[in-house]
Amino acid sequence: MPRPSEPRASICRIGLRTTLAVAMVVGPWTPRMAHAAPAISAEVQEHYDRGARERDAGNFAVAASEFAAAYAGMPVSQKELRVSVLFDLVDAQRQAYSAGGRVRDREHPAAHLCAANETLTDFIDAAEKARKGKGKKSGDVIRATELRSEVRSQIDVARKDAPDLNCATVEYPTEAELEAEPERKSEKAAPRPRTPRKIDKPLVITGAALSGFGLIMVGLMAGGLVRGKRAEDEGEALVTRSPTIPADDPDLLEIDKRGKVGNRMAIAGGVLGTLALGTGVALLVVGLRGRPAKLAVAPVMSPRGGGLTLRWQF
Repeated sequence: MPRPSEPRASICRIGLRTTLAVAMVVGPWTPRMAHAAPAISAEVQEHYDRGARERDAGNFAVAASEFAAAYAGMPVSQKELRVSVLFDLVDAQRQAYSAGGRVRDREHPAAHLCAANETLTDFIDAAEKARKGKGKKSGDVIRATELRSEVRSQIDVARKDAPDLNCATVEYPTEAELEAEPERKSEKAAPRPRTPRKIDKPLVITGAALSGFGLIMVGLMAGGLVRGKRAEDEGEALVTRSPTIPADDPDLLEIDKRGKVGNRMAIAGGVLGTLALGTGVALLVVGLRGRPAKLAVAPVMSPRGGGLTLRWQF
C-alpha cells in the first residue's frame, strides 16, 4: 500500500534528532526552574535513533518497536517532540503492515494497524480530557484523528480477507517468519551460478581434424572443377582450329584424359569434403557444448569406395 502522506510528521522528523540531542546536552547545564521541562533521557534518544535507522533500512516492524519505546519514555511535558515521535511510530506501524508477513493462527500483519489505532486513540482521549471541551482542537489532535480514520479503514480492508481478525486477540507475526521472508525473496531473485561446461576434448580434436580434412577436400573439388573446365576449353579450341581433326587424335585424347581426371577430382573432393566437413562441425559442436555425446563414428569400406558413417542420438 502507498505510504501515507504526513506533512506534519515529516517536517518534525527533520529537526527531531537535533532537538533531542540539544535537549540532552543543554538539560543538565540549565539552572533548575519551577516549570522547566525534564530532559530527554539517553535511552529515549537511543531508541529513537535506532528506530530511524531501521526505518531507513526498510525494517519497519523493528522501527515501530523502537519508536514505541521512545514514545513511551518521552516526558509528557515534551508535547511537540512527543507528538512527532507518535506520528513516526504510526507511520512505521502502517509500513510494517504494508510489508506483510505470515498469516497463521492469530498472527497477522494487521496487528500493527491495531496497535496504531490504540496508540492514536489513547493520544486523542488524553488530549480531549485535558481540553475539557473548551477551545478548539489542536492541529495535532485533528491530524491524529484523521490518521486514526485511515488506519481503521485499513483494518476494515484487512478483515475482508481475514473475517476472524480481532484487534483484541491478534498477534504480531513472529520475528523468525518476518526474517525468513526477505531471505526467500533474495534466494528467488539471486540468479543461480551457471556450472561451467566441460569440453569433450576427444570429440573436439576429432571434429577439428575432420573439418580440416573436409576443407582440403573442398579445395580438391575446386581444383578438379578448374582442371576440367580448362580441358574443356582446350578441346573446344582445338576442334575450332581443326574441324576435321579425328576423334582418336593424340592431342585430343590427352585433353580428354585431363578433363576426366579433373572431373573425378571434383566429384571425390565434393563427396568427401561434404561428409568430412559436416561430420567435423557436428563433432565440434557436441564436444564444445560438453553434453553427453551419444555419438558413433565408423569407417565404411566397399569395393567401389570408402567413407565414414555418423550415428548421433539426441
